[in-house]
Amino acid sequence: MGYLGIIMIFLGGNCMATKNTNNWEFKAADVAVIQVETDSGEVVLEAAEGEVIKVEVTGEYDADKCEVSAALSGSKLMASAKGKKKWFWNSANCKAGFRITAPAGKKLIVRSGAGKAGLAGFAAGADVFSGAGSIEFKGVSGPISVKSGAGTIKGDIYSEEFSASVGAGAIDLSWNKAPEKGRADIKTGAGGVTLAFPADSRINVNYKAGVGNLSNELGSDPSAGFNVDVKSGAGSLSIKKR
Repeated sequence: MGYLGIIMIFLGGNCMATKNTNNWEFKAADVAVIQVETDSGEVVLEAAEGEVIKVEVTGEYDADKCEVSAALSGSKLMASAKGKKKWFWNSANCKAGFRITAPAGKKLIVRSGAGKAGLAGFAAGADVFSGAGSIEFKGVSGPISVKSGAGTIKGDIYSEEFSASVGAGAIDLSWNKAPEKGRADIKTGAGGVTLAFPADSRINVNYKAGVGNLSNELGSDPSAGFNVDVKSGAGSLSIKKR
């Protein structure tokens, strides 16, 4: 039995695999969470209308170096591109990534060692980790958690439950409507933070830094329902009007 046959049996009836083993389709109704893991390949997740989730392998796919899979585990769709083990202590460098389109109501989980991550249009929140790659949001809403070793975090969001932890990298985010309640909790080792909000936003700002300055175009209202808490070893905070 060939590799394609093994893949199709492994994925079972919940997946509509195409002839190309690097492309899969899943019934959107079967999926609540999309989880993607890569070594260093780029991850692109885009919201799209329809009843099908499409998964495509991108980047530098090398069958000798990469273990690539996409399958359902309960209601979670798990896509993985990992380096094949050469010895007990190391793996090949797999540069394959994914482009996935799915309805906007799916929660996203992304784990990448050193690849970029781009998320667009989803509305059920996201949990994103990148060791050394940039992260970009386009119209993403819901609870958002971001962790990055070294990489920029930027884009357009709406979240009343936002948290970010960055070792070394800048954060540049814009809320696309005024938050009424909740919190943005941000911690950086070294890197500037720029946050933009609509002009009518009421926010309470708390900023602590070893080295850095605060500039705030909106002011700080202790009675506001939305709190912005930023702690930085070395980095300035800029609050701007969107």
